[in-house]
Amino acid sequence: MDFNADGKKDLVSGDTKGQVWFFENVGTDETPVLAEGVRIESDGKPIIGFNSAYRGNKPADYDEMMGIYSKLDMADYDDDGLFDILIGHTSPAKHLIVVYKNIGTKGEPKFAKPVPIELPESKMSRPSPFLVDWDKDGVNDLVCGTDRPQIYFFRNKGTNKEPEYETGKEIKLVGFQYDKGYRCRFDVNDWNNDGKVDLLVGNAYRINNNPTYGNVWVFLAK
Repeated sequence: MDFNADGKKDLVSGDTKGQVWFFENVGTDETPVLAEGVRIESDGKPIIGFNSAYRGNKPADYDEMMGIYSKLDMADYDDDGLFDILIGHTSPAKHLIVVYKNIGTKGEPKFAKPVPIELPESKMSRPSPFLVDWDKDGVNDLVCGTDRPQIYFFRNKGTNKEPEYETGKEIKLVGFQYDKGYRCRFDVNDWNNDGKVDLLVGNAYRINNNPTYGNVWVFLAK
């Protein structure tokens, strides 16, 4: 996505430690060249992670909303015209998905402290959030991948500015040995240009202690 509004697509990525990185495209969209990554800040400090299993090693600027295995989506969460950062992670707190609201500008994004996204009956492992109008009612919903082959749809019964989510419903996905996979990471797009939202899902799997493999699946909307 174009992080700094210079007309070129950049790369933004989470990592295992829970950090978030910005890699600026100093080339072109046709021939991208990524500069050295810099860590994205929240409230003036680099976003860091924390694993509750490492007791006694809390960083000085630890925040209870922080976690590890950060999986993110860049989207306008509060309908103010600026993209925010949605992060799903494994956290010592109960809030597995947080949002860093953009209080800067399009050209110079700046992010506030994280706030939790409240999801009813949320028990997902390593969730990866994606903001999209899944049911085509004009309001953005939340779709979440997990560490298992399950992907959930949380319908927004509120508004784009003030979202309120219903209990998640599993999106039924059927494919040869798809149910044996794990660590699902996905994207929502119109894969075949028929006006419907499709799912692109990447995962890993291992069968009978063989080496780990990975697939990318396309699930077309009916």
